[in-house]
Amino acid sequence: MIRKIFKTIILSSSLVLTVTSCDLDQYPNDSISTETSWETVDDAVKFRNGIYSYFKSINGGIYTYTADQQSDLFNATISYSNRGGDMHRWDFTAAQYDVEDIWQYNYYTINNCNNIIANIDKIAAEKEEDKATLNMIKGEAYLMRAICYNTLVTRFASDYEPATAASAKGLPLVLEMDPQGKPSRSSLEDTYKQIKQDIKEARANLTTKGEANSVYFTVDVIDAIEARVDLYMHNYAEAITLAKGLIDKYPLVADANMFSNMWLNDESSEIIFKSFQSVDERANSMSLYLSYSTTTESFNPDFIPSKWVLDLYEDGDIRKEVYYRKDKITCLETTVDDVYMLNKYPGNPKLKKSEYEYYQMPKVFRVAEAYLIAAEASYQANDEVNALKYLNDLRTQRGASVVTATGDALFKEIKNEWIREFVGEGQRMNDLKRWHDGLQRHDPQNQAILMIGADYTELTKEASDKRFLWEIPNNDMNANSNIEGNW
Repeated sequence: MIRKIFKTIILSSSLVLTVTSCDLDQYPNDSISTETSWETVDDAVKFRNGIYSYFKSINGGIYTYTADQQSDLFNATISYSNRGGDMHRWDFTAAQYDVEDIWQYNYYTINNCNNIIANIDKIAAEKEEDKATLNMIKGEAYLMRAICYNTLVTRFASDYEPATAASAKGLPLVLEMDPQGKPSRSSLEDTYKQIKQDIKEARANLTTKGEANSVYFTVDVIDAIEARVDLYMHNYAEAITLAKGLIDKYPLVADANMFSNMWLNDESSEIIFKSFQSVDERANSMSLYLSYSTTTESFNPDFIPSKWVLDLYEDGDIRKEVYYRKDKITCLETTVDDVYMLNKYPGNPKLKKSEYEYYQMPKVFRVAEAYLIAAEASYQANDEVNALKYLNDLRTQRGASVVTATGDALFKEIKNEWIREFVGEGQRMNDLKRWHDGLQRHDPQNQAILMIGADYTELTKEASDKRFLWEIPNNDMNANSNIEGNW
């Protein structure tokens, strides 16, 4: 595994995408030698551009929708051509290609971060401005590594339980550049300790002030990822404190037009960080939810949301108006006009080269998550008053009614709010695992255009099913006998 990842440091100029069309397009045209290229601040900036380019490549597309194909929120249409079929049917193996890419390219990004962490202190900076730039880049590298490890641990390891984390399997921790290395899996406890340590290092070096719609990491991105991690680690008081700080800085929008603008144009006061794209440097289309056909003059989605998901929204909830679109759909020879499609990815006009394309800037951190983290963490800390407060603060801004539930009914409302807010953003499987809940597909939309039956619309899985964890890809286990699989 490490030898293959190490190669990407040398070859990254041919693999990465540039991050912007202006100051971040300075990644070199030729390969960079890690031994000779750490001499000036400009060298560090070039490597910085490289990790942001890699980060763009691991957000959106398969990195978002693969887990949703597996979930209970969507149903495959009869024209989906088996795209994501093994995930949707839960018969995928350790050779599943999208899962392999998610594993591999997160580790590629991690090792490019390792390159910065290992070498940036070699640069002797005299000016205070240059010292600040180098510290910023080092902090960004630590933070990006933490985010990547958190992405991997939520899909390739069991849920964090403090009583069992020391004996549960975590991730192979690759912290330095060793092309011959064959690391075994750390414990889950040690994996999370490393994530927290990387976040700590990021805080010590990165001081960039947060602002809405940032395409660079900021101190608020540090808070956002640590709040997420703390929720999973049962550090509820810490999660609430971090989430509240973000809530106070990033206002929710209550107007439907402004809310729609966030999903069409990728601009909003709610966005803490988004991964930059331009029309010439795009990555990871989200076409499977709409996909307009000029031949049939109708849409041809691969997956549509289940009816029970749509039924979670009240009339007046602006999310129902913005997140979903009812239009003419043709799947094979069947045409319907009573079906809603997911409309979170309609295609940013600034990223289009032709009319029917579905590229967006992935909104990696939104303040709505902070409300739900605060609500869930408060509930888990036996503070139902504040759990209701944070839940209702989000709901009322979305145009939904106030919830008055208590006990298990309140927790159910919090769980449903995660669906209402984050449907189609790759979150559902992580939530189910965190709650130790099973999965049951039910109540689909019009079955005339759906794959139906026990493997599709009626699929049920217990929380103990092994495929709630993705298997370590075959290629990596074959190359490294020290890696133990999940299954």
